[in-house]
Amino acid sequence: MIYKKLLLTFSCLLLIACASNNKDAETVAQLPNNTSEESLKDKGLTPLSGEEITRLILNKTITGEYVSTPEIPLNGYRSHWMEFYNEDGYSIYRRCDTTSVPNQWNCTKKLTGQWKIFDNKLCLKYRKSKNFTHCFRAYFDNKNYLIVATTGKSAGYVRGIATKATDGFVENHPF
Repeated sequence: MIYKKLLLTFSCLLLIACASNNKDAETVAQLPNNTSEESLKDKGLTPLSGEEITRLILNKTITGEYVSTPEIPLNGYRSHWMEFYNEDGYSIYRRCDTTSVPNQWNCTKKLTGQWKIFDNKLCLKYRKSKNFTHCFRAYFDNKNYLIVATTGKSAGYVRGIATKATDGFVENHPF
């Protein structure tokens, strides 16, 4: 169950990487020391608007890396994710364990779902869920796009950093 929650939480993290001027530019993820949303606001960061989020993710495959929080400690476990956001509101998400083989496309599950922007947050639902149960706020710190969970156990914390945005659907070796 916690694996499913992690998967769903992390998929939202993907949407933020798209704002780069160079569509295929890659940024090395730099994890902040304090990943609370409060610390981001203290640094003067403001969340992206729904329009900005949409512009960044629409018809793109976003890849990124998950971030440890007090509620969900990753304890050295390294994991990447990817998600494609279709203009019709559908998404394709995959989580990739890269602990044993860094930067390899070792993904076990693929989830299809739907995405929408609600109240300047990216919200997702997967499988047969009737509701959009995972919502995320996105921040940009002039280097990385930080994705903050607003629902679930990790609510109020950065759950991931988007590292790359590529036009279209990229399933094979997106890293």
